[in-house]
Amino acid sequence: MSSASVPIETALTDDQRRTLESAHKALREAVLAYSQLHGPQPLADGVDPVWDDGAAIADAQRAIEVAEAILWQLRDELLGWRRGPQTPSAALVADWFSDEDAVYDDLADEPGPGRLSRE
Repeated sequence: MSSASVPIETALTDDQRRTLESAHKALREAVLAYSQLHGPQPLADGVDPVWDDGAAIADAQRAIEVAEAILWQLRDELLGWRRGPQTPSAALVADWFSDEDAVYDDLADEPGPGRLSRE
């Protein structure tokens, strides 16, 4: 498929854009609700927190899956974006990253010990 035939965000109508933004917001909110059930911080004694409400966590994961499916369906319909088979679930990504990981966004692009050169 040529890039000229792939819809882009600027070609969306205002209603389509609002629908897509709403679906994206719903996914962000579902991920936030899930992450608040078991924050990434261990207890003061270094022991990981015990999750007393497994049903609530399962419900929150299902909410992420539903919101994510809706968002990807809209991306496919409105933008022609297909979800790759290697794309991780948003529920998994919520477990991978925390606010503390944001510091990695600001690292210089210069290669250093343990970093590969982009050349």
